[in-house]
Amino acid sequence: MSDKSKPVDTEPPLEKPPFFKSWAGMYWLVLGNLAFLIVLFYIITKFYE
Repeated sequence: MSDKSKPVDTEPPLEKPPFFKSWAGMYWLVLGNLAFLIVLFYIITKFYE
């Protein structure tokens, strides 16, 4: 019989990224920078239209 007390797929925990508590913080920073650049590009193209 199989031992049900241990999970089947145990992976070692991921290392935390530098300067962030979790990977979610780094992802939010990257997405925030991307959104900022899109808005900045939109404003600049409207200004020089």
